[in-house]
Amino acid sequence: MDTHNHATSSLFRRVLRSMALRIALAACLISALSYYYSYVRLQEEALANLSKYIDTRSQLESELFINAESNTKLIRDEFVRRYALIQNLDVSNQFYGLLRQDKDGMWRVKTELDDFEHQATVAALPTAKQTPEFMRQVVLGHQILSQYGPAYRSRNYDTFIDLNVSDANLMYLPRLNYARNGSLADFAEDIEAELVALPERNPSRQSIWTGIYYDKQALEWMVSVITPIDYLGKFIGSVGQDVLLDQLIVRTNTVNIAGTYNMIFTRDGYLIAHPEFMGKIHETQGRLDMRKGAPALQAIYSAVSHASPRDRFIESKDGRAWLGIAPIKGADWLFVTVYPKRLLEEKAAWAASMVLILGIFALAVELGLLAMVLRNDVARPLERLKNAIRSLAAGKSTDQLDLHRSDEIGELARTFNDMSHTVQSHRMHLEELVTDRTQELATRNLQLEAANEALKYLNQEKNELLAIAAHDLKNPVASIQGMAGLLNERLDTWPTEKIKDRLDGIHLLAGRMQRIISNLLDHDALEAGSVQMQFEVVDLDEIISDTLITWRERLKSKQQTANYTPTGLKVRTDRQALWQILDNLISNAVKYSPNDQSIDISANQSEEGVNITVADHGPGIAPHEIGMLFKKFSRLSARPTGGEHTTGLGLSIVKKLVEGMYGHVRCESQFGQGAKFIVTLPASSTDLSID
Repeated sequence: MDTHNHATSSLFRRVLRSMALRIALAACLISALSYYYSYVRLQEEALANLSKYIDTRSQLESELFINAESNTKLIRDEFVRRYALIQNLDVSNQFYGLLRQDKDGMWRVKTELDDFEHQATVAALPTAKQTPEFMRQVVLGHQILSQYGPAYRSRNYDTFIDLNVSDANLMYLPRLNYARNGSLADFAEDIEAELVALPERNPSRQSIWTGIYYDKQALEWMVSVITPIDYLGKFIGSVGQDVLLDQLIVRTNTVNIAGTYNMIFTRDGYLIAHPEFMGKIHETQGRLDMRKGAPALQAIYSAVSHASPRDRFIESKDGRAWLGIAPIKGADWLFVTVYPKRLLEEKAAWAASMVLILGIFALAVELGLLAMVLRNDVARPLERLKNAIRSLAAGKSTDQLDLHRSDEIGELARTFNDMSHTVQSHRMHLEELVTDRTQELATRNLQLEAANEALKYLNQEKNELLAIAAHDLKNPVASIQGMAGLLNERLDTWPTEKIKDRLDGIHLLAGRMQRIISNLLDHDALEAGSVQMQFEVVDLDEIISDTLITWRERLKSKQQTANYTPTGLKVRTDRQALWQILDNLISNAVKYSPNDQSIDISANQSEEGVNITVADHGPGIAPHEIGMLFKKFSRLSARPTGGEHTTGLGLSIVKKLVEGMYGHVRCESQFGQGAKFIVTLPASSTDLSID
């Protein structure tokens, strides 16, 4: 009889049913409905409050601008009325009795009459024509501002009249003497607040508000309302008032509904106030264009500009906030309150969380009971099964399994028990096979590693050999090519002796190339230090001269010169090796020296032997790179001045050859001041015999 088919109930269905009925229904459904209801109710309440708030702020902020515009129209009407009455009057005595021309040419109120705290000030340009009409306008403007200015002082910063744009500026401003503090250049400058009153700029002849600007004398941010003054169809000037924006900006940025922020901008997109962009507004002199600003500003302006004039609030383009919109009348600006929907979501979440807390409390008792069931029916049997699996992995057996249960866990325990017997029967055979295979694999791995290392070494030797061949044969080949080219060009013009001299040079270079190739083919011997040098007494002047001949054309192409003063010194060395050393050092100097520089070669006798120095005027060697100079394939920060190719082998070859001739080489350099390479070889009298 098969004892593995006795499962009469399902643990999975029992646990799933218990958890789904309590957690899914109680937590998800009730919490979701509570959140939705709270959010809708809070949104309706918040939008109603937002509508009341922006209407109140609109009335509050509009009052100052409406009053200022009304004031300028009243002064304009009074000016025109009185001006019509004095058309036939001669006011020259009043004009010159009131004004005097100062040293800078400006006409200002006489010092003894200048009471700027109670009367208007006058600043007339020296270029203004003092016609009877101009005098009447100045005298009348001074009278009207002195009468009306004090009445408006409590609400506005100042009251002013500009005649004919910049000819005369009259102002009532008790805070400072505007006329005397300003220079001729200040008053001669045509500013926006004066130009907007011109007929061509303002054909409708209505009051106009300027953009915000920073007044140099007042040291304040302000905006001006300008009302044109015309008499019998002729432009006379304008009357205006300056409105300080500091308090408006402070209220906008600080007085708000908790969690929201306010902003003010013109209908054409210039930002006036914003708690995060005041620095940018100041930097742009009040001309921060929202249409070209930060993406957040662009999104807000786009949403507001597409709103209907009847809309009191709209949704932002990203759907994350409500935008309350109210006009600031007079200036025709827009006051906008940004109300993040996050505030509503947080309040709704708080309300829903209270429901959740109560539901969680109710579920806690049930979950405790469920935990007891799961621990007895699932956790403990699974723990015993886990221990049995570990015992099986360790090669042991166990009898602590729930074989008597009739559900899925009991079925699993019985299946595992059968499997453990099968595994034990195969373990011994598998262990023997694994041991044999492991030993075989270890042997094969060792053989592969040895072969791989040998291939890496051979590949490295091949690459070094090819690099050294390319480096050492390049210069002789280039010299042969240059000489052959000259012979081809001047074969008909050069004398026989000169042609023979060049052919001898080619022959000499070809012989040296053959010697270099022989050395490269014997590269293994050179690396091992077993290359046999052919020592002989060599005339140092002669070999240096021969080397420089091969470099004559290359030096000429870079407008460089090589200087050497013969010394008569002789060294006991291998001639070809010494030529190869000199050729590499001169090549190095030519590469790194700028055009029109010299390369200095010198030799002298010392206690150690004969010192041969090759000095250049190149960029020098950085201190931290000195230790890498004579290593193979080293790449330094300095670069050849003529775009020449370098492999990083030349100095390495020099060092090996010098040491093969019982000498040594070193470098002296200051970064940015060139480099000296000094080769020290035994003198001709030194005994170099080897035991």
